[in-house]
Amino acid sequence: MKAKLYDTIQTLVDIHADFDHRDRIILKGTEGAIVECYENPELYAVDLAIPNNKLVGGFEYENVMLEPTQFTILLASVELGKRYTGSAV
Repeated sequence: MKAKLYDTIQTLVDIHADFDHRDRIILKGTEGAIVECYENPELYAVDLAIPNNKLVGGFEYENVMLEPTQFTILLASVELGKRYTGSAV
């Protein structure tokens, strides 16, 4: 499997919302966290953080199902003090 539970990801393509906001398009580059992993077929439930200044904390969250090709895993670099994208393998 490409990712594991609680990995931080970034979308590689625009995503259509799955549930409450089916007409909503979530833009490429949105970050989120893996909340469930499925093996067959390989799918991931992801909570995507969508900026919203009207809400406390500055984000609202949309839960979507993503295929492995729709996101990349973000890795944290403690030494560099910043994030970078790359393979988790």
